[in-house]
This record gives sequence, C-alpha cells and structure tokens, in this order.
Amino acid sequence: MFSAFENGKKEKSIEVNFTDTNNKIYPVNLKIESEGTQKWVNTNKAIALKEIDKWVLDNIYKNGYVSDSKPDSYTGFDLLATIKLILKESGNEGLLNFSLFSSIIDHFFKNGQIGEFIIYNPEQPLLREFRESKQIFPLGIGGEGLFQELKRITNGKKENPQIEEIKELLLLIDWFEDFRMPENLISNEFTLQIKDKYLEQNLQFFDQRSTNEGCLFLLFYFTLFISTNTPPFFAIDNIESSFNPKLCTKVVQTLVKLTKDKKKQVIITTHNPAALDGIDLQDDNNRLFVVGRNMEGHTKVRRIEYKPNRSIPLSEAGRMGLNGGLPDNF
Repeated sequence: MFSAFENGKKEKSIEVNFTDTNNKIYPVNLKIESEGTQKWVNTNKAIALKEIDKWVLDNIYKNGYVSDSKPDSYTGFDLLATIKLILKESGNEGLLNFSLFSSIIDHFFKNGQIGEFIIYNPEQPLLREFRESKQIFPLGIGGEGLFQELKRITNGKKENPQIEEIKELLLLIDWFEDFRMPENLISNEFTLQIKDKYLEQNLQFFDQRSTNEGCLFLLFYFTLFISTNTPPFFAIDNIESSFNPKLCTKVVQTLVKLTKDKKKQVIITTHNPAALDGIDLQDDNNRLFVVGRNMEGHTKVRRIEYKPNRSIPLSEAGRMGLNGGLPDNF
C-alpha cells in the first residue's frame, strides 16, 4: 500500500517504531523498492547488511583472510554462519565480536511478537463449518482452525483448565450450559456438542451448525485469548459483530481482563459506541483512539484520554459525536 493522493510521493518511506517492555525500540522503515515491482523493503535491514558487508570486506578480505568456500556475495541471514566458517578456516575466530553482530540483527529485524502480528476478522460460515483450510497456525484470520485448536487444548482429557475457563466465560450467554468434544471422531469429522440449559433433556446437545453466531464468535475470541499457541500481539477487526450493545460492553470488559491475565497486547476496532464502556481509561494500559479523515482526506488518529470530570459514559459521548469519528456531512 502507498499514498494515492495526487501529491503523494511513492518514494516516501513509512516508519513504524515498536517498543518492548524493556524499552528496547524496534524501528521498521518501509520503502518502495522500485516502480517496476512495487515491493516494500525494510531499509533499516538493507542499511545494516551493507554495513556488515563493508565490515567483512575491510576486516577480513583486505587483511588476507580468505576461504575457497566463500560465496560470490554476502547478503541475507546466512552471513553470520559464512563469516564464522571463514574465520574458523583461517584460525582467526576471535576477530569478530559475534554478540555485536547478533545485537545489530536483533535490534533491526528480530522480534517474535512483532513478527507474529495478525489481524483477525472471523467469519460466521468458517466458524460454523470448522473446516481445516488455513495457512496460519493455530487460528486463521477468518476463524479457521478453531475446532482443531479446541481439540489440541483438550488433548483427550475430560477436564482441562483452559477448556474450563472458556466454558466459564461462555456463561455470558444466558442459555449456554456446556460444550464437549465428542469422543471417537474420525479424522474428517468436525463437530462440537453444545448444551442449551432450556431445552428438553433429549434435545440438550446440538452441534455448532445449529447455534447462534454470537456464541461462535465468543468461542473464537475466548480461545484466541486463552490459548498459549496464539500470538501475544494481534488485532481484531469489528469486535461488535453479532453482539447486542449490552453484551458488546461486557465482552470488551472481559477481553481487557484477559489481555492482562494472559499477557497479550491487542488492538480492537469497533463502530459500536457500546464497546467503549468496556474500557477503563483510568488504566493507562487501556487506550482509546479515534480514527478519522481531515479536510484533505488524510487519515488521522487521535487519542481520547481519561477525564475525571467526564459526566457521561463514553458510549453516549460517542453517539453524540463528542469523541469524533462520526461523519459530519449529514
């Protein structure tokens, strides 16, 4: 993606800085490689590798440390292994401060939490069918893989702390009582048995195809937050889908608590003002941003901070347009 404004300059880079809990900064600077490929490249990585190549040239080859096994060029992450081989063969392994090299690479490009970032946008048909058709493990962006992840968490045991926690959270749905993984399923069976406390005894269990979509979305979100296999940093688009306003508020409250308990960081988008009441802005770890466009059409992001003298709920302020983020052309 790049600017489509008439005065937009495609050669202009996009800079994003990530800071971890130790205040270490991971800067990413993206720039279009060429007009032909329209490929984004991380210029920080390119600059760092050029500096490393220069160091290799100045400190190894110009000093006569060569190897018959050296490649034609030194680019990419196999560079460290190549240098180690050269120095080992020449008997000069002490020349390179490997910790310095490693820190350069890690500083610019390597952070598992950033690298695993995913934007989830679950879709009802994918959640209802439970089919395995994903390229992302363990949960696909549309909800693929939910059944397999629940099965993995259960691991053939009748009682599991993570499963029990998911069941307890699903009690937000007034009719929900229980769910279970049927035993002795064949490999191509995808069925979750769900129990409705109001139905007759012989009709209490039905599969995921017969439940309402709100239950499926909650099952996906709670599994996403509780599973130890899911990314520690991710986003959810349109969290309000299939939830009434009161449930939407409670869901956001619950997910905020789960982010702390499970040590996850999550970006959530919503168009429903009711979701705002689920956020405690007194806690600086919870932040609310309004995204809109200015008079020139440029996207702007503005933070809504906690105000002790605010007299109305955030949801009401949102509906009234006091927070911004609503159209003003009608």
